[in-house]
Amino acid sequence: MTPPERVVAVLGAQQGSGVLLTPELILTSAHILDGASPTEAIAPGNPAPVRCRTVWAGTTSRHDAALLLAEHPLIPEGTPLRLGTVSTQEPVPGCQALGCPDVERSETGELDLAQIPGTLTPVAARLRGRCVLRPEHHPPAPVHGGSPWSGLSGGPVFAGPLLVGVVAEDPQGWQHSALHTVPLQELLRAPGFTRTLREHWPDAPVPIPVASPHVDDFHYEERYARAIKARYSQLEVFGLDDLGEHEKRWDLDTAYLSLEGESARERTGPQRVEDLLSTRLRAVLRGEAGAGKTTLVWWLASHAACQSLPAKLSALNGLVPFIVPMRRLAAQGITSPRPSQLPTLAGLLEDDPPDGWASRALDAGRVLLLVDGLDELPRADRTAARQWLDELLRRYPKTRCLVTVRPRAVEDDWLDWQGFEELRLLPMSDADIEAFVKTWHDAARLRYADVGNLEQELTQEFRRNATLRDLARTPLLCAVICALHRRRSGLLPHSRWSLYKAALAMLLGQRDAHRRIGTPEGIRIEAEDAQQLLQRIAIWLVRNGQTELTRKQAVRQIELAMRGLRHVQRYTADALMDHLLNRSGLLQERAMDSIQFIHRTFQDYLAAKEFQDSDCLDELLRHAAEEQWQDVIRLVIGHCSRGEVRRVVEGLVAVDDTAEDRSTQWALRTLAAECAASATSLDDGVHDGAWERLKDLGVPVGRQEVGFLSSLGPDVLRIVPGPDGLDDDAATGYVQVLGALGEAAIPLLRRYGQLPSKEVRTKVATRWRTMPTARTVLLAESVSLGPVSL
Repeated sequence: MTPPERVVAVLGAQQGSGVLLTPELILTSAHILDGASPTEAIAPGNPAPVRCRTVWAGTTSRHDAALLLAEHPLIPEGTPLRLGTVSTQEPVPGCQALGCPDVERSETGELDLAQIPGTLTPVAARLRGRCVLRPEHHPPAPVHGGSPWSGLSGGPVFAGPLLVGVVAEDPQGWQHSALHTVPLQELLRAPGFTRTLREHWPDAPVPIPVASPHVDDFHYEERYARAIKARYSQLEVFGLDDLGEHEKRWDLDTAYLSLEGESARERTGPQRVEDLLSTRLRAVLRGEAGAGKTTLVWWLASHAACQSLPAKLSALNGLVPFIVPMRRLAAQGITSPRPSQLPTLAGLLEDDPPDGWASRALDAGRVLLLVDGLDELPRADRTAARQWLDELLRRYPKTRCLVTVRPRAVEDDWLDWQGFEELRLLPMSDADIEAFVKTWHDAARLRYADVGNLEQELTQEFRRNATLRDLARTPLLCAVICALHRRRSGLLPHSRWSLYKAALAMLLGQRDAHRRIGTPEGIRIEAEDAQQLLQRIAIWLVRNGQTELTRKQAVRQIELAMRGLRHVQRYTADALMDHLLNRSGLLQERAMDSIQFIHRTFQDYLAAKEFQDSDCLDELLRHAAEEQWQDVIRLVIGHCSRGEVRRVVEGLVAVDDTAEDRSTQWALRTLAAECAASATSLDDGVHDGAWERLKDLGVPVGRQEVGFLSSLGPDVLRIVPGPDGLDDDAATGYVQVLGALGEAAIPLLRRYGQLPSKEVRTKVATRWRTMPTARTVLLAESVSLGPVSL
């Protein structure tokens, strides 16, 4: 709804003007009311007056304004009005006053709207709590011997699209060439105004500071917000794109699930991630692959831009989201984007912003910087990225920032010096899994998919099948299970690798057949051949430390792969590229000439298969100390034969022998133990040797080492000692590990709670509080952890 559509004529003791903040709430001038005369308002295009009552009125000339509440709406609901407070001292061109002055009346005396463009001078009349609007054009002549602006009092003053005040008077001596206005910032300080405003407009947006004279910035922001909404308010829900080409993107509000996280600093237990972010200016959010980090970033961006975040995150509403997808920076070879580049990195379909817009928004503290996927930068580039982020935040210290990263990609204190707090996304709880299942099937029902009783059946399967439930602890894998359950009529795999394998078979082998799609591109290839082509693209990305590539690079990899695939050689590489983008469901082109897998997990899974197929396991092992390769190593175990598994585990041990620092030793030994534990077939001696080497590292010190051990899940209990004979530091370290393991650790954690050290018992009590299952056991059995009260 445009500003002119919100203007009303106010009929009180005298005629004035006003602006509709909501369909019923009007802001006007107090001096046109006398408290005795009835008050009415007339909206443009609706000549019938509507009765109003005064709910607040300023008591001094400094606060010459009033809030009126109409008996019924004068306009329909529309886009919320944006508010602004002028904080610059420079003249602000591009402003306007709107209202119904005498000079604009018709010959028969009927009211009409006047639009008075001009420059707002914030310093003029400042001592009286006013601003002055100086009209651009020659002032009109007096009307009937009085001010031509009579009737304009209470009319809104806009700086660009922002309401920044109301007209108060036409001061003497300026020959009608200056209009005094009451700025919004004065009203917000007036007794009772803010309380009354919130009472009748609970969703009132946070006013935006007008910190520079460039009001065109705010017009551009409205277009930018629409572009952000168009790009980031929808996402692909895995397994639902077989409903049709036009139905494969889903509204983020439908698909979004609030997840739990915890603070590494404050052991207050699991909280919804929105609660954690609401009280933190800057945060590093760590989460496993598929944990929902990017979905959260998209949700924050689209709602912040549209001022529709929930109350707990209302401080972010109206901020300008700059999304920095690190995968794109890596693909473009950018490590230190300039402020002017930040709005362009997401590849939005919008014109270039006004010169200097990004810097002005940053200067004003109006930016929400969302750095997504720090782990997707090659490790060699991360130091430069940290230096860039450090310099940017020092230059613009009021910037709110969220950085997402995988758990072990960077050190715990990597960004501590800039006030970042470490947060961790937790695996989905049983309740979250059930909520996700409901959300997934609700999304399917929205497009009339036949889901029948599948939601209830899968929910029951999760409740009785702990193995399947443990596979579904991330949104990605839970979505895969939902999709496979729907496609396979309830028959589900029971290991992570069989889950991925079934998902690929569903997408590559049965997707088009299930949708009764023939060969729209004139191409028909077997699932095995399509997977071979995708494997070559995936391994190229891993070898080059990237998660995106250009079409030319992808086509080149397809050309190389075609040499060994006789059944696809009758097609061109370009045609096959189009086919994979359009039909595989695994590749996407999110920006112009930028191709990537729908999720990095599938990229790593396919790359791992290619390493195994091409007998390049030694190449993998040479890169075992590099974090970006470690997920590929974890996944290659599921592809390997018994001999190859032994070769990988023993190779990790050999690489560990050459590690020079403790952090690398922890990473490699944890990786070796994880591979040994997940292998379906491995000699006992090799398996046990990998775990013994991890145990030889001793007590975990610091959050990173605790994180390495706890990442292994309940299997790590085989090397966590009992509490007897441990000093306080050692006991405390192991308590931190046990506290992250959940139900399986309860018996051993209870033993640690009986130690004589108050420090250790307090740690146990703290961790116990964060474990819902353990707390239930405690209450049910009336168990006490020594003298420490819970």
